[in-house]
Amino acid sequence: MDVDATSSPNIYLQDLVSFGRGLLRQGLVVQDSTVKNSSLPVDTFAILLIDNSVVYKNAGDIRVLDRSHLHPGQVVGSASDIAGQIGIVTSVSTLLDLAERDNRGTATGVIRGVSPSNLRRVRSLNLGDFVVSGPWLGRVVELSIDVDVLFDDGAVCRVTDAKSKMLLRLDAEHKDYRIQMNCDLYPGLSVTGRNPCSLFKAARWLNGYWNPGRKVGTVIKVETSGVLVYWIASMHCGTNKELVEASAPPAYQHPHDLTFFCAARICSWGVADHCFFRAPSSTKTDDDNGDVSTAHDQEEEEEDEEEEENNHPCFENNEDVIDDEHEGLIAHVVPHMKQNNGILHSNQLRKVFFEGHRRGRRPQVRRHVEVEFPMTVASTRTSVDVLWQDGTLQHGIPSATLVPFSLMNEQEFFPGQHVVENDTSVDTNGHHDGATRRVGVVRSLDCKDQTVCVSWFKKGMRPGKAKDVECIDTMSAYDLKSSYSPYYGDIVVRLVQSESTNDGGSTALNIKKKKKNATDDLSWVGHVVDLPDGHVQVKWGDGSMSTVSPHEIVVVNEDHYMDLWTEMGDWVEDDGMDDAAQQPPAANTDNNLQNPAKCSDVENDDPTAMTTSLLGSAVLSLFRLTGDMVARGKGYLKNLQPPPSSLLPAATENIAAAVTSKPVDLKCHDIAKDGMKATDATSSSDESFSFPRFDVLQITPEDHHYLDHSDQGGSRVKNWAKAVQKEWKILENDLPETIYVRAFEDRMDLLRVVMVGASGTPYHHGLFFFDLQLPSSYPAEPPQVYYHSYGLRLNPNLYESGTVCLSLLNTFDGEGTELWSSMTSTVLQVVVSIQGLVLNDQPYYNEAGYETLVGKPEGHRNSLPYSENAYLLSLRTILHVLRRPPQGFEEFVKDHFRQQGRFVLRTCDACLRGCIVGDAHATEAMKEHPCSAGLKLAVANMLPILVAAFTEIGAQRCEEFQKSYALSTAHSYVHHINISN
Repeated sequence: MDVDATSSPNIYLQDLVSFGRGLLRQGLVVQDSTVKNSSLPVDTFAILLIDNSVVYKNAGDIRVLDRSHLHPGQVVGSASDIAGQIGIVTSVSTLLDLAERDNRGTATGVIRGVSPSNLRRVRSLNLGDFVVSGPWLGRVVELSIDVDVLFDDGAVCRVTDAKSKMLLRLDAEHKDYRIQMNCDLYPGLSVTGRNPCSLFKAARWLNGYWNPGRKVGTVIKVETSGVLVYWIASMHCGTNKELVEASAPPAYQHPHDLTFFCAARICSWGVADHCFFRAPSSTKTDDDNGDVSTAHDQEEEEEDEEEEENNHPCFENNEDVIDDEHEGLIAHVVPHMKQNNGILHSNQLRKVFFEGHRRGRRPQVRRHVEVEFPMTVASTRTSVDVLWQDGTLQHGIPSATLVPFSLMNEQEFFPGQHVVENDTSVDTNGHHDGATRRVGVVRSLDCKDQTVCVSWFKKGMRPGKAKDVECIDTMSAYDLKSSYSPYYGDIVVRLVQSESTNDGGSTALNIKKKKKNATDDLSWVGHVVDLPDGHVQVKWGDGSMSTVSPHEIVVVNEDHYMDLWTEMGDWVEDDGMDDAAQQPPAANTDNNLQNPAKCSDVENDDPTAMTTSLLGSAVLSLFRLTGDMVARGKGYLKNLQPPPSSLLPAATENIAAAVTSKPVDLKCHDIAKDGMKATDATSSSDESFSFPRFDVLQITPEDHHYLDHSDQGGSRVKNWAKAVQKEWKILENDLPETIYVRAFEDRMDLLRVVMVGASGTPYHHGLFFFDLQLPSSYPAEPPQVYYHSYGLRLNPNLYESGTVCLSLLNTFDGEGTELWSSMTSTVLQVVVSIQGLVLNDQPYYNEAGYETLVGKPEGHRNSLPYSENAYLLSLRTILHVLRRPPQGFEEFVKDHFRQQGRFVLRTCDACLRGCIVGDAHATEAMKEHPCSAGLKLAVANMLPILVAAFTEIGAQRCEEFQKSYALSTAHSYVHHINISN
């Protein structure tokens, strides 16, 4: 019987899909090498089948059966309404169908409806597992296994650390498996070695002796023998990395000294996973000689057990269930044996007793070797509980009717989350006043209106006491920030105060002495299961449940185990670890990966963190003392002939054209009546600016980001000065009207750029400043660019740190003409690209891979709120620029907003009257919808501050807004509901 499938518009990694009838025609979607972003739906499908083989299917040939990879804390949406509200998974329930196999590896039947709690993994620990040792919590980042191998003549050997010694399965070239959930070696599998003679000769022989003729054997036992643990938290130190490292046990641990807490979130049972059904009887070994103990004679019990198996209500001994055509059934993994040498034994698990004998030099004692064959997960059925953004809790939703939703904006909030007010006020010095921020908990969110219902707590509440609600407000989602707090599915540690010892030490540092008494204590580590009234309900590792305050616990960061392994790699080698860790397979099973297209490598290299160079200061002083000599650079510029048109690449012209092409208007009939469209604001002014688009100043401003960076004048390439002068000439002749550049005589390697946001974009009217440095190898290498962000992230390519992600700067992936070319690329191309390609009308799609979402419901759902938030951040940037204009542009900033300030206010007023932030790809039906209520609320709070700022600099014709939007009315648009005590 097939699992009912629900139509889903997208297929995601680890989805259980079907492409026909029968268990052999369904499998798990695994990572395909052509997919770069695992957060996005894939279009080509590699499917892992029950026999560990991989097939490829087209989208039209498959349907979704189940999504067992969903986990508590994961964000999901409805498959039938991807553009609608999203929710948080609060709990998951999964039942498995297990395929039972005989001694040849052939599937003989299916046991249905098995709970994961009744299963045991092939190896005791897997990669990424959370383990406990005394008061410490760690992650398994590497492990070694010992494998017992049985040969046809009954001899048995043990291969220690089997993976590093290259014990291989015979069918390895044609099989795949999920490394986080499985070991590729399991009982019943035929194995050999790259050099079997050498491998088995060095093994420990448990039964018989080494024989060079034994080259292929059968795995009968797999045991974890060693574990490398990355310690991440403790009950005394929390997650403080330094304290944990100072007091934690050694990284190398024996599995017997560890207590399993839970698997990583990315580990869920799926098709082709191997497992044991119920706990088997232990197999004892003789410590003296290492011989396998003789199994008890169970011939009298076998008939009763076989009869019980056949009559078991869950067991189906019907091969039609496996596959109607019975083609290519699961490969034989056990060597051929005579019927009288292999006796089947089953009691909801499969065991085989192999008969063998010792070599002639020992007594001919026949021995039975008990082999427990693992079962294989054939199918899954998962249902989940979801807490939706509107506050409703829905139980028992079939997982196939939901889709994982990892492409979220910052304005997505969920019930139970703690939030703080997003400080929109800026004082006269351009700083935020964070002292007045309120803290509250989300009750619900309207994803269409971008409004959030928040319960605000009374100020001055003491930790540990019940939080009294002062009032309930309907807020704009753009005026809130998430306050980091425990949430559904989080792993948390209960903090315990360290007790002083007689010698002045602390329990945290001396707890190793009590390790044996506390090894199995799991009462201090648990999972968040609910968030009642601002508190946290935790199910602890010992099974108990309690409600705690957020300050009593600390959330454990769930980094990928490979990241942890890489971090500890250096000192692992110092400790003598020579064996390489298992590399992750092509199948990336993490559905909750952060987006890899966010240029994280560049983000970590924060330019603001660079230290001041003493050499740079010395060179700067030298330049200033000899300014008359360096000033010749301007003279060289005057003597240069205009560059030929071939120096300007065609791409630059195309980018420049893109800046002004297809503007998207903010539609408002009231503005049209005044004879002024919002998109004409930048080009319309009462008088022309007297600020030249390009000029060379004598002294570099002191606030230039690269001022203290050495210009490395002595190491510059030949003709460097000539290349710079050529750039100056290009900029002087060809800059667009909305970009202004300043060069400097005392530092020819530095530039400062300001650009006006293009019409029809969320950045319209705004001023955006960039500092550039031309490296000593220029033009072989692109310039370095720093963005003056004022701590705001208003574009995927512009980070708060000032980093600019752009292919042309080699800070972002690209190919061909997208990358910097020493022959054709110019500074002009860089600045025009930033204005036209970065500060565009749909910044949401700047993220790598997101262009595939253009025109799709999930893309439109996120793009419009992102643009609305980008517009608000642009307004906040205006306030910052007015308060703290970069040096050398003070008068330019004032002149710009004196003339354009009224158009900024008119755009805000148009928003309050129902205009939308444009979308060039929006349909006419979409354009009919006004901007969200949340944007109106946020603009209503922002507009009075803007009016005051523009009035202060004497902006033209702002009087019409002063009465309507006085500061006293800043919060008049916010609906307050007072709560009586």
